[in-house]
Order: sequence, then C-alpha cells, then structure tokens
Amino acid sequence: MNYLLDTDVLSAAAPTKAQPRRDWTDWQIRAGRRLCLSAVTIAEIERGICACRRQGATTKAARLRQWLDATQHLYADRILSFDTKVARFAGEMLDTARGHGAGFADIAIAATAMAHGLTVLTANERHFRHLGVAWLNPFETLPET
Repeated sequence: MNYLLDTDVLSAAAPTKAQPRRDWTDWQIRAGRRLCLSAVTIAEIERGICACRRQGATTKAARLRQWLDATQHLYADRILSFDTKVARFAGEMLDTARGHGAGFADIAIAATAMAHGLTVLTANERHFRHLGVAWLNPFETLPET
C-alpha cells in the first residue's frame, strides 16, 4: 500500500519537536518510496516558517527551512500537485464535508490521495473521517511495511 502523509504526521519529525516519535521516524525510513506528499503540505509548512519569521523566531524559522528543503529534496518526485483531476475530487469533498470542520488544506490533501489511489496517514481523524478517503492514524497503529 502507498500513502500520502498529512502535514501533521510529516511535521511530527520536524527538528523543532521536543521529542520526535522514534517509532514513527523509523517506520518512515522503512516505508521509503511508498510515501508521498501533497504540494499543499509544502504550502502549510512554508506558512508556518513565514509565521515564525514574522514573530521573530528566526532560529526556529531557519531550522524549519533547512528541514523543509531536505524534505523537499527527499520527496522530490513524490510531491503531488493540485491539478484539475485533484480539483474535481476536492469539489465533491467540499460539498460533502460541509459542517464537519475540514478546511480547504485537509480537503485538498484528501482529494490528492483519492485521485492517486493513496491512503492518507493523519492524526487529524475528525477532519478526514467524513471525506470518503481511506485514512489511517499512524500514531495509534503503524501500518505494516
């Protein structure tokens, strides 16, 4: 099975986390090329870096920038775009997700997974539960590798 990492589970391995989850980072290494990212995740992390910089947390911003650059390099050919195919899935999800709290970024990530036949790995269960996409919470149970 191949997976699309939601921003929250990718960020669990960020250098700014006080205690990275070793089981999770080890699993990511074993899963290797079966993992993909959405371009939307890159945007969400970039937004966080910009917020750090704006708030004067320049050291944190620099560490996150370095991590994002390395992540982008590592996943280079596995960063999936928000294209018209994904947009069609997103439009349907926007309609069905009304009232369930999922924002556009979550819907775009779910639509990317759906368009590419991937399972979303997320700890944000309440936003993905109603979107009709396959998802797992790797912090509850790690998928088999």
